[in-house]
Amino acid sequence: MTALLTSAWHLVMPVKNTAHGKSRLAPPTGVDRQALALAMALDTLDAVLQVVPSAQVVVVTDDPAVEATAQALKVHTVGDPGRGLNPAIEAGLAKVRELAPGTAAAVLLGDLPSLDGAALYEGLRACASTEASVVPDDSGEGTVLLAHHDVAALVPRFGAGSASRHGRNATVLALDLPRLRTDVDDTDALDRARQLGLGPRTSGLLSITETV
Repeated sequence: MTALLTSAWHLVMPVKNTAHGKSRLAPPTGVDRQALALAMALDTLDAVLQVVPSAQVVVVTDDPAVEATAQALKVHTVGDPGRGLNPAIEAGLAKVRELAPGTAAAVLLGDLPSLDGAALYEGLRACASTEASVVPDDSGEGTVLLAHHDVAALVPRFGAGSASRHGRNATVLALDLPRLRTDVDDTDALDRARQLGLGPRTSGLLSITETV
């Protein structure tokens, strides 16, 4: 896949093993939670690759299906150390430092099924205007995108209330980009994402079950 809107950023995308992820999400009747989590992650990755060249993308995961797809797309993969989200991100950032020391880097969550290339491009362009930046989720409390002009200075503090923690050392960008800011952890968030429009894998999965 070739990036349509080329970005100079290196991007780390952590993806929890879909067999264990999204425990707070109650899928629609007939939809397997693991299949839904996988579809959302791969739709997010597809959107990333519309903007960031595959050689500049690092996926951190211990999910075999995510890893296989990422590698087929020529994306770098790093094994999840299994100690939570922040250590997983740190493993991805270490890979970026190995690939391109001193480069600008961003961390993007892997549960953004409404994300498209245009929204990500605009988000990264906004991040480029300040040395360190954080884009909160639509609640204003979590973080969907964290960026710094120097990968060595990027410190992930994800978890409940992470936007506030990241905002102590970064500019908070409350962008009018709902496709970027709508992460899906529960049923309400999935409903909001569906209203925005879903990526093809997630949409296809939900559409199939609706016709059964």
